[in-house]
Amino acid sequence: MLTPGPFQQEQGLSKEKRSRPRLVVHTKTGKVAYGFCLSLNKNADAFNLELVDKENVSLGKSMHVAFGDVKGVFTVKSFDGRFDPSAFVHEMPPDVVPVVLEFFDGEIMAGYASPKYAQETRFFFYPDDTNGNNISVLVERSALVAAMTPKEHKRKLHQEFEAFLANHVQRPNETKTEMEGDFYFDKGNYFKALKHYREVEESGEPSSRLQRKVCATLYNVAVCHIRKHDYDRAIRYMEMVLARDPNHESALKRLSQLREHVSKRKVQ
Repeated sequence: MLTPGPFQQEQGLSKEKRSRPRLVVHTKTGKVAYGFCLSLNKNADAFNLELVDKENVSLGKSMHVAFGDVKGVFTVKSFDGRFDPSAFVHEMPPDVVPVVLEFFDGEIMAGYASPKYAQETRFFFYPDDTNGNNISVLVERSALVAAMTPKEHKRKLHQEFEAFLANHVQRPNETKTEMEGDFYFDKGNYFKALKHYREVEESGEPSSRLQRKVCATLYNVAVCHIRKHDYDRAIRYMEMVLARDPNHESALKRLSQLREHVSKRKVQ
């Protein structure tokens, strides 16, 4: 049966609804499905998902899902990414250990799992981002490149950064912190890239080169928020891009689409 995860209850909801966790299935081919499952047995070969859309409206059909085709089954607070944080009580399961997961598609997730996760074909993982939409993830091991301790992950990043530096031609006035930003940008970790670029900005007069990097990073952070359905944050980051580059065509187009989308949802 499905483990309830670190958020043991949703305040104000009936017992019936609490017993039916909202599931988002991510397949290895990049497809996403939303729905409910009354009996999710991680030791089985497959499960049935009662399909809904992002607004939690039933599609009137179900889908048979083979675990071998899945990257992970995400238990979420809401399908559309909008939720009241105060409605969820955070209770991490006992006896979990810290772990960093690296998926085949490049996604990195830090959190916790049972000490026996290394021996399991699939296992429950609890992200350490308690403010995020994900409550827990049933991870398919075949979708992972690696599962590491935080210390092992830190050592791996250090080795990768040293290799990056060895193959990187340092430009005039380019600091190591800026190169760290480049390193994380290349890895698709735009949040960490932005952190390093901003450190460079705060330490002195930013170059036009750095300004271009910050704009590109802000844009990609906005796209990340779009993928998480966090449209308000996406709008703020698109506005940051345009504050630096008012003629940024992609940001102008995306911002217009976002505002239109948010406006329609408010009307609905």
